[in-house]
Amino acid sequence: MNTPFSAALLAGGRSTRMRQDKALLHWHGQDLWQTQLHKLQSIGAGRVLLSCRHEQPLFVNPGDGVETLHDPENADDGPLGAITRCLEHVQMPLLVLAVDMPWMTPAFLRGQLGKHDNAAQGWFFRGPHGDEALAGMYVPAMLPRMRQALSEKNLKLQHVIEACVQAGSAVTNQMDGSQAAFFHNVNTPADLK
Repeated sequence: MNTPFSAALLAGGRSTRMRQDKALLHWHGQDLWQTQLHKLQSIGAGRVLLSCRHEQPLFVNPGDGVETLHDPENADDGPLGAITRCLEHVQMPLLVLAVDMPWMTPAFLRGQLGKHDNAAQGWFFRGPHGDEALAGMYVPAMLPRMRQALSEKNLKLQHVIEACVQAGSAVTNQMDGSQAAFFHNVNTPADLK
């Protein structure tokens, strides 16, 4: 992608189905949040954000160039709120990755960045269960619809993406079978196995 962009790791989820903080799961010798953050640091983002809750023990070294953005106390606006805050903070295209997508690869993300170079248009993948909202590109042109959804307490990211596609501020790509594994989530202890 020739256009400057930022990247954000979403690590602030409550992990209720996992019954422990997914960000702190061990994955190939380190905490999952660290593995995912390294992926984002390796793809050429101008700024890298870590979105999490205040009480999570996720600490980055000041020299790593990672900005930590904490959810407000008692925030109950889910990923939509976290992504909106990150996008408002950077005011530039923002590649978002959820902490619980450990099979996402930097090579796949770099490939998508090379295919999509429109700073005014976000991009997402559509799979069998709808749009994959937690691994895609959000752009400032999407903010009005994101803010409106937050004000209406309509927190479903898929609805926001659909509205942005209709308005021309986002596109969706049909996921093929070889790409589906990248978007697999680790939500329960069984998923880890």
